[in-house]
Amino acid sequence: MKHLLICALLVSGTVFAEDAAIREDVRTVKESVLELNRDLYELERELLSPATTRAAFHVTLNHGEFFEPLSIELSVDGDMELQHLYTERQVKALRMGAVQPLGDLNLAPGKHDVTVVVRGINHLGQGRELSITETVTKTGKPLITELVIIDREELQSARVQLKYW
Repeated sequence: MKHLLICALLVSGTVFAEDAAIREDVRTVKESVLELNRDLYELERELLSPATTRAAFHVTLNHGEFFEPLSIELSVDGDMELQHLYTERQVKALRMGAVQPLGDLNLAPGKHDVTVVVRGINHLGQGRELSITETVTKTGKPLITELVIIDREELQSARVQLKYW
């Protein structure tokens, strides 16, 4: 009986040691898969959107006292490319200085007409639309553009402006 108990303990100890080793192997494999997935994502991004065609658009709100954005639409060469509807939480974050990535596009090098339309509410609670159309020259480098909604205190109004990084 004593020998049987000792054998059972030895076998169970071996099983627990093997179980821990298997768990460690599974953890290592999961980490490798996640790292490989990140590498594949970067490779896919570089192949689908090389630096020569990459264009990124971001939105900021300078104060936001005279205008609260509800939606934004961005068109390039007359084609609707990006749009976004804002939640109260997102507007609050923009007022606190957040930079919202609106989206990434592929643009061929050359000149493009970028049109931005921001719909929202002014400080009097009335619906308002801010818009701008500007010709952008895309070079072989990534184009990073900031769409800034700026208060104009002297007019108690707001306007939208494009800035390039």
